[in-house]
Amino acid sequence: MFKMRPPGKSGLTAGLLGLVFAAATLLWLKLDRAPPNWDDAWYLTNSLTVYDALTQGGFPGYLAKLNSVLGFKAPLIVALPAPFYLLLGRHWHAAFLVNIVSMWVLFAALYRVARRWWSPRAAVFAIAIAGTMPLLYGLARWFMVEYALAALVAAAICVLVESERLKRDGHTVLFGALCGFGLLLKVSFPLFVLPALVYVWFTSGRRVRPLLCIALPCLLLAFPWYAGHLRPTLANALDAGFGAPAAIQGTGPIFSLRTIVTYLSHVAASGISYYYVLLALLAGLTLAIRRNKQAAPGLLIAWLLPFAVFVFGGNKDVRYITPMLPAAALVLAGSLNSILPVTPRGTAAGVAILAFPVLQMLAVSFGVPYQSTGGGYARRFSSEDWHHDEILKLIAAHGGRGLLVGADRAALNANNVELTATALQLPFAIETTAHEKDLETLKQRLAQATFFLYKEGGEPESAAFNPYIDDLVRGVSEDHEFQRIPYDRRFPDGGIARIYKNMRPGRSLQTAQFVKGGSPNSDEFAIDFGGVLALTGFSAVTSAGEMAVRLRWRCLRSPDREYWCFTHLIDRSNRIVAQLDHRLLGGQPPLRTWRAGDSGEEEIRLRLPDGTTSAGLRLRFGIYDPPSGDRLRIGPLPPSVVPRFSLADQDTALLAPN
Repeated sequence: MFKMRPPGKSGLTAGLLGLVFAAATLLWLKLDRAPPNWDDAWYLTNSLTVYDALTQGGFPGYLAKLNSVLGFKAPLIVALPAPFYLLLGRHWHAAFLVNIVSMWVLFAALYRVARRWWSPRAAVFAIAIAGTMPLLYGLARWFMVEYALAALVAAAICVLVESERLKRDGHTVLFGALCGFGLLLKVSFPLFVLPALVYVWFTSGRRVRPLLCIALPCLLLAFPWYAGHLRPTLANALDAGFGAPAAIQGTGPIFSLRTIVTYLSHVAASGISYYYVLLALLAGLTLAIRRNKQAAPGLLIAWLLPFAVFVFGGNKDVRYITPMLPAAALVLAGSLNSILPVTPRGTAAGVAILAFPVLQMLAVSFGVPYQSTGGGYARRFSSEDWHHDEILKLIAAHGGRGLLVGADRAALNANNVELTATALQLPFAIETTAHEKDLETLKQRLAQATFFLYKEGGEPESAAFNPYIDDLVRGVSEDHEFQRIPYDRRFPDGGIARIYKNMRPGRSLQTAQFVKGGSPNSDEFAIDFGGVLALTGFSAVTSAGEMAVRLRWRCLRSPDREYWCFTHLIDRSNRIVAQLDHRLLGGQPPLRTWRAGDSGEEEIRLRLPDGTTSAGLRLRFGIYDPPSGDRLRIGPLPPSVVPRFSLADQDTALLAPN
């Protein structure tokens, strides 16, 4: 399909550059001992979970877990490390080799495109520029979707360029397959390739056959997953770009000139680099003065068009423009190739121009040959350990599984604590105090947790994301049911880990019983909650100012997350008079360990406000995912329970009389 030519001098130079950039990334990863942050820790955790499904359940178990593990996010990113785990062992650090392979794919695509459009010299320039853009070399050291996505977009555009205006069926089929894999990486993949495809299609005679050759492999690969996940995935993408998360990561009103200028300055500083922005302006000015009529390829302009979406979008995190940075590298490489003479002296001038970005990348990453501060996703390695392994082994030695993490900073949060627990194969059910807006709900979680971990001193917690940590710390220190586990090692930021054990975890759960492989014959009925759990027994008794609610659950299929149960006691006006959010059976055992057929019974007690009687009160309860707030939808009620129960809140809550 692709013609292989001897590499030649430029090819060898490009290959050497690729090795240098890969070696710099591997050295940085070897030296850095800081734990992964939030999203990258989450992806790494799930990559281990998917790999465990492969080793324990074979390929069918692997596919089943991959289908559900990320919920509303495309799952391919957590599948990619599996070959490296098989080869090198179950160590999450091996997952970063995905970025090394992606780097070489990106460089190969840039080389082929630049060589085809301009010259081998321009191809080498493009690799040198892409390898030293702060956002690209920075993200190569994070395990997130964007770097692999940039490589896949570049590969797809390369195939599109070499398809001879969609005249080669083999190329169009390959492009469609790459689009399918791209959709499985991120739902926004079409945004980056569709303008280029439309441009090529309109300039190639607008034939239908190439579109069919593209659509078929794309749908074959992507449809099986999106058939059951399209709606929540699109909702999450829109929310990330224009909803509450976008407001948090925004810089102001989206059409404000100040917002646009601020965003462009962030792109220039931590995305492309001010040096390359200045170089592009000087190169453009030189071309204009010389009246150089060599226009940029139209497909390249189409590749850059989606940038407008991010300029006028709500979310201003610069990493989302990563798939367009290879196009920016090509623009600059083509401009340099045009203004520099095709002589050894001109090539030497190009090398000199690009030497500073290489030195700057080394200075930011390693502090040599001079010290330089990074920005955004590019930073210097940290040699200081945060001792997550040591802390979790200490907690595990004291028994119990429910761990509430009261820290939400980059180096210590529920995501990287869960990554450590998963890597050590410790069966913790980990929750976080972050992002919860209701203090009473947090107090309930604290009462049910076996352990509470937080950081005293050092970098302060966010008042926006973890506002009630001081209240929880005060409550733990004053509650005789919590006993402190001695641990005084300081973190690199000067803080100290504080660990408390709850001597009576699950105090809101008066009784709880778990049965492995229970018999369905003992079920009173079966009300389906999202195909995951079934409510098979219910009773509510009021006495002495409180209501005792007994619930019996049966597992329909292995859950992929730790769902919680919300229980509201409401009056005739639907006003909540008492409530409790809790892990099923207090998290003992964790819901993720349940298998189809397992069952459990629990009793919870709701205290009635003084002077309140049970007359006219009803119970409203359901199952939800705490991180996202998404509830499981309840299936049609069996006819035998319709007089007793009814559905509410768009079939996500069950109503029952007391």
